[in-house]
Amino acid sequence: MTGLVHGTTRAVAFDADGTVETGLVHVPHAPAPSTGFPVVVFGHMTTGASRRSAPSTGSPEHPEWRRMSQGDALCDALLSRGIAVLRPDYPGIGSAGEHPYLIGRPLGASLCAMVRARSTIDDRLGDDWLAAGHSEGAVAALFASVAPEPDSRSRLRGTAAFTPVTRMDLSIRLARALPAAVPGSGVVSALIALMLRGASTEDERLRELIATDGLSDRARARWGDLDRLCLTELSAPGSWGDIAPARIGGRSGDELFRLLYRSFRANDVAALRGFRSPVRIDAARFDEVAPAISTAALMQTYRRSGAELTGRWWPSHHSGTMRARYAPSEAADWIAAQLDVTP
Repeated sequence: MTGLVHGTTRAVAFDADGTVETGLVHVPHAPAPSTGFPVVVFGHMTTGASRRSAPSTGSPEHPEWRRMSQGDALCDALLSRGIAVLRPDYPGIGSAGEHPYLIGRPLGASLCAMVRARSTIDDRLGDDWLAAGHSEGAVAALFASVAPEPDSRSRLRGTAAFTPVTRMDLSIRLARALPAAVPGSGVVSALIALMLRGASTEDERLRELIATDGLSDRARARWGDLDRLCLTELSAPGSWGDIAPARIGGRSGDELFRLLYRSFRANDVAALRGFRSPVRIDAARFDEVAPAISTAALMQTYRRSGAELTGRWWPSHHSGTMRARYAPSEAADWIAAQLDVTP
């Protein structure tokens, strides 16, 4: 990982409940305080579901570099404030097995596991931590925030969710109306494939449909690409980029997507309750992935449920919100305040 100027970076492996996962650790150049560096564990946006999609193995030459490095501006801002950052690759990307794409509990558990392993990762890391993430990573962060503390010493101080995805059932219903591959539809088809793969990790019937007649012949022929390609490659011609969203389902496609929508509802961040610390959501007014109307409803739901919520809107799109001049410019100060880090 390059482009970070305020700390040292290295790839690490850590124990996630008996499974070895991988990730990145960024530690400030400054001496650690007596209580250790406060920690932000940051979940990355979608990069794919294969080992090739792991940000810890990325470089500027990697086709997925734009998404892999999407959190660097925030990370650098935190390092400059004396805050360490841990960035897990997620299960099935930084470990064996299948990636549980958009399945909240295992994603949140990956963030918690990296916090739990902090003393073996670097003995300068302290016990105060904050969950953060962008897009898929925001889902991970929100689920991590309602899970039990990683250990008896850790203390969750807040949650920073950047463009969290919600109500994906509505978005995918609309996307499936596209009858032919058009510019931009390739990434939609690739994401639908990742969603089906993720949902199938906890639904045996969905797995059966994927293996039989739930997928069209063309989609089934491309299913193996999920194990070897990153999202950019999956979205391109020659892979899922050649398949229109409406052409993914097979003879049992209606049941296939009915089960997918059920998974969306079960894993929607809008259903989360019991946040133990303040929550911040940075949203994009022109978000093509997490539409503003859905995010506004999410914020309203959290406020009504009693969450201590800070909401901030930015004049950008889904990825652009993480540019240094947008969300990181204010979110880093908010995060530092939750962790009691003074300027």
